[in-house]
Amino acid sequence: MIERILAGLGLALCVLLLLRMALPEGPRRRLDAAWRGVLQGGRHLGRRVWHGRRHRQRAAREAEDAIRRAQRGARRDGNVVRPESFKGPDKPH
Repeated sequence: MIERILAGLGLALCVLLLLRMALPEGPRRRLDAAWRGVLQGGRHLGRRVWHGRRHRQRAAREAEDAIRRAQRGARRDGNVVRPESFKGPDKPH
């Protein structure tokens, strides 16, 4: 079963390369450039996915740290956290 699939993919690749060779110079260059762009885009996509996940995890950790620092020395009013640093001298109107 897998041999037939691989043989079919190999045959399809050979036919595509044969058709590419039959193209005139200009369209062949454009086709090659398009394929290069697709392959490079796939490589960049993999990097973005990997780095994106790592950056999201780091951002979540930093957000948790910031929340913990803000809540330190704060009082709670129900579900509202009021940091003591916001409490200052009342300004006259």
